[in-house]
Amino acid sequence: MRLLAGGASVRGPAHQLDGLPNQDALCVSGLAGGWCIAVADGLGSRPLSHLGSRKAVQSFRQLARQQRDILHGSVALSLRDAWLAHFGDCYRPHETTCLWARVNGQGQGVAGQVGDGLLLIRSQGVFKIVTDQRQGFGNQTTTLAQAAVSSCSINFELYKPGDGVLLMTDGISDDLIPEHLEPFFEAIYQRQLRGSKRRMRQWLTKELHGWSTPRHGDDKTIAGIFRTD
Repeated sequence: MRLLAGGASVRGPAHQLDGLPNQDALCVSGLAGGWCIAVADGLGSRPLSHLGSRKAVQSFRQLARQQRDILHGSVALSLRDAWLAHFGDCYRPHETTCLWARVNGQGQGVAGQVGDGLLLIRSQGVFKIVTDQRQGFGNQTTTLAQAAVSSCSINFELYKPGDGVLLMTDGISDDLIPEHLEPFFEAIYQRQLRGSKRRMRQWLTKELHGWSTPRHGDDKTIAGIFRTD
């Protein structure tokens, strides 16, 4: 079995103009024959959310390394507790969303999400949108600090070439229409087939900087794991 992973994160045009940091964060890390990935989107209304998003993806990587057989129902709570333990009572300026996935060397995976963004999976050739339908007003989202047992999560397996998992923050997902999600997933997979992790990052970075809706000022982050044989 061969697994490939890749990802990229770019600062949005609005943040570039205002001289603000990228409030998104990204992790793509090899792990005992498999991979773990995470993306996070710090809340724009929080002054230190870029630090909160960075800590969220770091915390998932540490969790994935410490627990070889993590179950989907426990990840959100464990991740929330680790994140809150770091920031303590001063967590509110750092609030963030987070999406994550881990796939071991046998293709068995776990993925989940707290807050906005999009989680897509293809298993046994069947494409699935895992993300729950958005609730509440457009400017409201659940944060990692509010993660609960009911947080969106799933166990899955990558059975055959073309299966995979794809995560993205809402700087990307808000611009995609449902009918285009599976072709978008396939396009990312086909590109991953032709390159290394480094080359995939370079290609994704170029694509995100040249995003088809250039007036969308939000930061953009994407990461995926695919089975290629």
